Amino acid sequence: MDPEALQQAVCNIDNLEVEMDLVYADVNCEEFCMRKMFDTVIMNPPFGTRVKGADVAFLESALKCTKHAVYSLHKTSTRQFLEKKAKEWGTSFQVVAELRFDIPKMYKFHRKESADVQVDLVRLCKHDS
Repeated sequence: MDPEALQQAVCNIDNLEVEMDLVYADVNCEEFCMRKMFDTVIMNPPFGTRVKGADVAFLESALKCTKHAVYSLHKTSTRQFLEKKAKEWGTSFQVVAELRFDIPKMYKFHRKESADVQVDLVRLCKHDS
């Protein structure tokens, strides 16, 4: 959970002059998702390299919270795996954009000063949407 990302989203919404409600919440909190149902979930989950499967757990939780679609960032190297999971969940899978992230050394477990990572912005959409 990143309050700076939420603040950046607020600035972007203001600059684009669109109306949107933002919610700062942990998608892994089942109680929260059972009380709320969102049109769209946009997230940047952990990549699942340090804690295997963390990204998939975030996607699964987000799909429970949405009526329509989830937009999420994932390492390109996991694309085929995520496509397979989306099929298992009964959702469509689309790569909306292919990006490159330069991730600086932010945590003790990072070994390199920075890493250039290929990333997909993906859209998972429920079939009844």
